[in-house]
Amino acid sequence: MRKTVFMLTLALASAVIAACAPVQPKREYVPRDDLKVDPEIRQSLTVQDLLSQRVKLADDSALLRIQFSVQAYQDTDMEWDVTWFDGDGMIVPGVGEGYRTARVLRNQTRFFSATAPHERAVSYQLHLREDREP
Repeated sequence: MRKTVFMLTLALASAVIAACAPVQPKREYVPRDDLKVDPEIRQSLTVQDLLSQRVKLADDSALLRIQFSVQAYQDTDMEWDVTWFDGDGMIVPGVGEGYRTARVLRNQTRFFSATAPHERAVSYQLHLREDREP
C-alpha cells in the first residue's frame, strides 16, 4: 500500500512538473523578398544584380556578403540599407546601422556591397528608398 501511494505521488509530481515546463512557441516564418524598393524611386532606377556569397575570414569563420548594382533612368538621390537575419529568421543587429546615401546619375550604373556584421547572418533584405535628407 505504501509503495502504491509513493508511486502515485511520484507520477502526480512528474505530471505537475511536466505541465509547468516552458513550451517553445511555434514560429511562423513569413516569406520575405530579398529586395524592397520604395515606390517613390521604383520608376527611376533598376536593381540589376543581387548576388550573395560567404567570405572566409582568417579565423575560418565566414561572413555573408552581398553585391548589387543600380542603373538609373534619371538622376536619383537614394538611401540604402541591409537587414541581416539568422537561421531562425531573427534580425542580427549590426554596428552603425542606418541608411547610407548614394547618388546615381542618369544612365549610370553604380555598384554597391555590404558584409554581414556577424557569421550568424544567413539571409538579408535590401532596402532602397528616396533620399530623405534635406
